[in-house]
Amino acid sequence: MEISSQYRPLWAAKYRYAVISGGRGSGKSVATQAFLRDLSYEAGHKIISTRYTMTSAEKSVVPEFAGKLAWDNSPYGGGTMEKDFELVGRTFSNLQSQSEVAFMGLKTSSGIQTASLKSIEGLTTWHLDEAEELPNDGTETEACTFDKVDDSIRKVGANLRTILVWNPSNEDSFVYQRFFKEPNVPIDFNGVKDGVLYIYTSYLDNLKNLHPSFAEKAERTKEANPARYDHIYLGIPIKENEAALWKKTTMLSPYRVSEYPLEMKRIVVAVDPSGSQAGSGDECGIIVAGEDFNGHYYILKDLSAQLSPSDWAKTAIGAFKEYEADQLIAEKNFGAALVDQTLASVDPNIPVTGVIAKRGKMLRAQPVASLYEMGRVHHVGQYPELEAEMTTYTGDDGQASPNRLDAAVYAVAALAFEQAPDINISFV
Repeated sequence: MEISSQYRPLWAAKYRYAVISGGRGSGKSVATQAFLRDLSYEAGHKIISTRYTMTSAEKSVVPEFAGKLAWDNSPYGGGTMEKDFELVGRTFSNLQSQSEVAFMGLKTSSGIQTASLKSIEGLTTWHLDEAEELPNDGTETEACTFDKVDDSIRKVGANLRTILVWNPSNEDSFVYQRFFKEPNVPIDFNGVKDGVLYIYTSYLDNLKNLHPSFAEKAERTKEANPARYDHIYLGIPIKENEAALWKKTTMLSPYRVSEYPLEMKRIVVAVDPSGSQAGSGDECGIIVAGEDFNGHYYILKDLSAQLSPSDWAKTAIGAFKEYEADQLIAEKNFGAALVDQTLASVDPNIPVTGVIAKRGKMLRAQPVASLYEMGRVHHVGQYPELEAEMTTYTGDDGQASPNRLDAAVYAVAALAFEQAPDINISFV
């Protein structure tokens, strides 16, 4: 693994804050974890690395950091660096310097734990991974949560750093507003301004570390859906479209949750099929959603991808079994028999409910969007590609088909309105 030269200022520049942004495949997490590893060799550091939840951290940043210790390129005596570290709980102690790197979640089952983080003595460095997940618990804003933790990085006599790794979401996000809009910094700026180090990268800067299929998929997306390519692969934040039915700041982010109730009334898997061959054409929308016993709905999983008919059927049926779903719902506007045959070829015993979509996409999405507006639909975690479709699709001519959005609409409509008349969707 060779870290891109774009990240060298992390080690060399003088800064109080670092904002590292870019698209998928740009190597942001690899570079920052390698930097934290090297920083821990300086005596006197107490470093915290956080994600939204500890579950997320254990699945991502903890193994990412551990993996950097196994690299056979140590500048601290040759060989790997594993011998220099001791792991106790979720804290790596550097035995040479006595500095520590601790991994924590910002949100616990009892709420956002800013008080616990603030009470840690001697903090010198805060690494906020996936800063777009910065929590909002309904009583304080993302900016307030950020400032509470950031203000605790105040050890006298140390070089203090707050490092944000951000997959750009939209222009209304806290990170964009504070670090880009207010200081008038372009999203692709690289350099230091007013004590803030900006590093912008994309997969194009990291091709040597990526499988060729990644770049091929990115190029296909660029051709089929330039706006999605810019957002997902180049890391350009979305400008919220007033004509779109969904608004991230008022309908998605405030009601986002990290987990869903253990007891669910119903779970469905909804499919907006694609007839394309694997890796080409439109995506197939595959969404898992559930209903609790209080009239609230949850997006549990987005499995959408460019898939062949056989592969989307396997993916949908796999999700049906994994989540022990009650229904598999599939749009049958074009080729009902083919959809049934494709699903039956994988498992003929899965109960399939057909969807016949009537009128335009915007009209049939409106009742579901109204549920979001009332705060009755919750996204369990982050779904950047689905949410990009929700907040940008207006039904204008020339826009790519929002397959993820269609599947989400079918899923929530099946849970909330299956027996309701005149919602421009029929279930057969």
